Parts: sequence; structure tokens; C-alpha cells
Amino acid sequence: MSPRLLFLFAQACIFFKQHGRALQALETLLREKPDHPRAWSIAGFLYAEKGRFGDAIAAFERALALAPDDAPSLFNLGFVLQKASRHEDAITRLKRAVELNPAIDRAWYGLGISLIHTGRFQEAIERLTEAARLQPLNPYPRYQLAAAWFKLGEPEKVRAEYRKVKSFDPKIAAHIRADFGVPRDGDEVD
Repeated sequence: MSPRLLFLFAQACIFFKQHGRALQALETLLREKPDHPRAWSIAGFLYAEKGRFGDAIAAFERALALAPDDAPSLFNLGFVLQKASRHEDAITRLKRAVELNPAIDRAWYGLGISLIHTGRFQEAIERLTEAARLQPLNPYPRYQLAAAWFKLGEPEKVRAEYRKVKSFDPKIAAHIRADFGVPRDGDEVD
């Protein structure tokens, strides 16, 4: 099968949730055509999905060697590095991803998470605020903002995040209240 057909076959397999077959097709393609950055990037995603983080990192690094300004590959590499607890490396890749494409909301979120893990709470707040702006109905950036404010000893700012989340996701708001000691408002009932 030609490299083009292998790539199309891999994409079809992904569409039909046959990720093992997709990865086999991509591995065959990459043996024949190792200079295909998109194939490396997709293979990296599939390796990560299988928990093969070393292979995923290598595939994303290969994709980026061929296409250094590919924001999705940078984001995905940052995500995998984060999963491997390599937060400083993740920060570098995620910062570059948002420089290239500021609309990648999950890159802002991931950047905030890694900054929290490295104790850089003020920087995390800036990045998580952008993630929350890009995803106004996603409670998780707000939860992490509450965590960063909590670490900085700012209970009123934790309460402000709690109130924002409470307006659209009471379940996550309850976690913020429980995890960070937000006292109940007078109008709250269980």
C-alpha cells in the first residue's frame, strides 16, 4: 500500500475507533516514509493513549524535528511530558504551543497545571485565567485557579472561584468548597 493510502487507512481506523490497526498502519508508513511529521504526531497520540509514554515522547519529538512549529504536536508532547511528571519540559512545550496558537485552550490549562506542580502559582493563575476565558463553562480551570489561590493564602479569591463555578457546575463547586475550606454562604442548603 502506498504511504498516502496507509495514512488515509490509519485516519479511517481512528474514525472507527480501531486505534491498534491505525497504529500498525502508521508504523508501516513511517518505516517507508520517516519524514512524515503528521504521521509521527498521530502515532504519538496513539502511543500516549496506550500509556506508552516513552514511545509517544519519541514520536512527538520526531514530528517536531520535522515541523518545529506544529502547535498540536507541541501541545500533545507537553501533555505527555506532564503525564510523565516532567513538568519543566512540559512547561517549555506548552508555552511554545500557546505562542503559536493561543486558541488551544487545553494547552493553557495544561500549562497552569504544570506551573502549579512546580510551585509557580502566580504564573499558573495567569495561564489558568486564560484557560477559563477560553472555556467559560469548563469548571476545571476554575477548580485549579481555586487551588492556586489556596496555595497563595487568598481565601477570598478561592471563594470567588467557588461562586463562579457554583453558577454552572454545583458538583465541582462542592469539591472546591470541600477541598479548600470554603465556608458555606448563608443562602446554601444541602
